[in-house]
Amino acid sequence: MASLNKVLLQPQLPLLTAKRFRGKINIQRPRMPHFEKQLLIDISKPYYGPPKYKLPEVLRCDKGEKKTNVEIDNPFERILASECLNWFNTSKMVVFLHVNSISMEDKTPIFATLVKNNMHLRTYGKKIVSMATKGTRYEAVNHLFTSHQNIIFGQPENASKMFKILKKAPQLVVMAGIIQDRLMSKNELLEYSQMPSLDVARSQLCSVLDSAGSSVVGLLNRSQQTLVSHLEQHVESTNSSNKDGAKEKADGADS
Repeated sequence: MASLNKVLLQPQLPLLTAKRFRGKINIQRPRMPHFEKQLLIDISKPYYGPPKYKLPEVLRCDKGEKKTNVEIDNPFERILASECLNWFNTSKMVVFLHVNSISMEDKTPIFATLVKNNMHLRTYGKKIVSMATKGTRYEAVNHLFTSHQNIIFGQPENASKMFKILKKAPQLVVMAGIIQDRLMSKNELLEYSQMPSLDVARSQLCSVLDSAGSSVVGLLNRSQQTLVSHLEQHVESTNSSNKDGAKEKADGADS
C-alpha cells in the first residue's frame, strides 16, 4: 500500500472553499437592502386610507345623493344598432340561439355553411339589441337576452336546412324565433320546418278543390244517370216482351 501511494500522485486539498454565504440566512430578521432597492420599495409601497368605520359621521354622510353612472354616447354602438335593426326588418326568419362553450374551429364551418344557404349568423350584446328594438315591434325579444347572443337571419323556406346544419353543432341551442312577424317557440319552429313548401301546398290545394268539384258534378249527375239507366232497363224489358209475343204468334200461325 505504501508503494502504491508513492507511485500515485497525492491529491492536493484546496486551502479555500467557495461558499455563497458565510453563514445561514436569517429569514426572520433579514438584512436591510441597499439604498436604491429601499428607495424602489418605498415608492411602490401601496397606500391604504383609513377604514370607513373610523371616519367621522360628517365624512360618511352622502347627503342623500345617489350616484348614477353617466352613459357615454358611443357612435359605434349606434352603427351596430342600426345594422341590427336592418337585419330584423329585412329578414322574415329570425332565430335566437343559446350558445354553450364552443371553439372558433367548430363554429367557423357552421357559419360558412349558413352563409352558403343564404343565412347569416350574427352576435349582438344586450345593449345593442335594446337600442335597436326600442320603440319597435321587436321590443319583446329583449327578455331573451342576458349577455351576448347569437342570432340567425334568413328566409322561412330555409328553416329545415337550418336545423340540419345545427345538428352538427350541439353547442348552438335554438330558443325561439320570429317567422313573418310571429314569435314561435322551438317546437313550433320544428313543425314549421317540416311543413311542405308553398308550391307543394298550392298543388295540394288545387287537387283538393278539383276533387271537391268532381264530387259535386258527380252528385248532380247521379239522378240523371239513374233515370237514364232505369229507362234503358224499361226499354230492354219492353223489347224483350214484344219479341216473345211476336214469336208466340208466329208459332200459332204455323201450327
